[in-house]
Amino acid sequence: MPASPQAIEARYRNGNALRMAGDVAAAEAELRGVLSDQPAHRDAAFSLAYMLREQGRTEGAAEVVSVWCAHARPDADASLGALGFLVECAAYGRALEIARAARQRWPSDARLAARTGEIALALGAFDEAANALREAVDANPRLGNAWLRLAHCRRFAARDDVDVARFRRARNDRGLDTSARLCAGFALGKALDDLGDYVEAVEVLRPANATAQAATTWKASEWRRFVEARQAARTLPALAAQDDFAPIFIVGLPRTGTTLVASGLAERGDVRDRGELNWIDGFFAHLHEHGQLSDARALATAAAMIRAQMRRDDAPARFYLDKNPLNFRYLDFIVTLFPNARIVHCRRAPRDTALSIWMQHFAHEDLGFAYAFVDIAEMHRGHDTLMAHWRARAGIEVHAVDYESLVADPEGELRRLAIALGIGADGGLRAPASATPVATASVWQVRQPVYGHSVGRWRRYAPHLPELESLFPDGVAPPPSR
Repeated sequence: MPASPQAIEARYRNGNALRMAGDVAAAEAELRGVLSDQPAHRDAAFSLAYMLREQGRTEGAAEVVSVWCAHARPDADASLGALGFLVECAAYGRALEIARAARQRWPSDARLAARTGEIALALGAFDEAANALREAVDANPRLGNAWLRLAHCRRFAARDDVDVARFRRARNDRGLDTSARLCAGFALGKALDDLGDYVEAVEVLRPANATAQAATTWKASEWRRFVEARQAARTLPALAAQDDFAPIFIVGLPRTGTTLVASGLAERGDVRDRGELNWIDGFFAHLHEHGQLSDARALATAAAMIRAQMRRDDAPARFYLDKNPLNFRYLDFIVTLFPNARIVHCRRAPRDTALSIWMQHFAHEDLGFAYAFVDIAEMHRGHDTLMAHWRARAGIEVHAVDYESLVADPEGELRRLAIALGIGADGGLRAPASATPVATASVWQVRQPVYGHSVGRWRRYAPHLPELESLFPDGVAPPPSR
């Protein structure tokens, strides 16, 4: 006899109370019982899914939400919520199936079109992504991120391209809000760079960057104080290494090849690329705020939680990779939590790095330095200072990869790096076929054959951006540190 609605709700409340009390095994049993009786119970599904994700069981969490979607046939708003959760779990394949189904039910919903385009783009389904994103911006041009993603679906080759015309119209449309016009401006700047029109690209990107800079809270003075504090930080207590867990952290400034290196290493079978995680920064801030950075027990708890989030519940691997470039700020914290961590430092010629950063619009406030060359230069100096500081400290071994060497000989450089990391020499860079979702601005480039077109790119802009030479006096990468 099926359970009554009252019994189901009582069991749900009990399961949720058990979850809040920390009895996760009992909570899971109760919530799964609710879903067995009522598969479309939204609150039970998401309570269970969030609990599983907190444990690092992202595959299980994604399955719970996917099954709920199949039974509940959620409305457009609930579908968007489910898709957001699946993207946070990096379950892009599941998300794309649900997004496609939702679009069939609500074909005029621009938000669903934009989310479908985002998911398809991360998976390398560029044509599907572009079509969905065009529908999104045509239906609702105020969806700023859709403009940015549409620009990264391909390399533009013709000035009369219909998408270039879209970007121009949106950038000049005074009826749109500032955010949407800003994103359309960055999209247009990217297309003009593809087309080799460097003069107009600068004319478009200067005001776009000025607008973005005016909205950011990033301050050079605060960054300098942070760098000084990190240099002055006392040595943290050492934790025991976990022999069965070998994390790899790829760090450096943005746009220095971190995605390319991560994708190349992930092709080598026993490596799981987890993308750009925020756990290191989040746990460092939490422990610092509570005065627990020298508390061995608190550090061990943080290490265990980060380890669970990197391992997850998919097929096990020997190496797990986090490519958040700004983790360079916390290398002492990383090697404290994980004494056997491998650190890869991606570097690129400063002027090329600065130009590439300046041409991107970033969502995260930590990247608020990206919109003014003077701030990029300040960030670069702090980066160099901290990397030199970490290398000087005993026990922090850094494996350097120079972008210029990588694009000149990707197979050789990746083979050298793999051997140095202890991964082995098998495999190679097979860029177009990588199954790992890519959610950064490098989504198009990383799936194409590797080429050196971007080496020395700053020279094409030097007549129009004098800051590249005045603020970044050395046009070549620093000497190797390996």
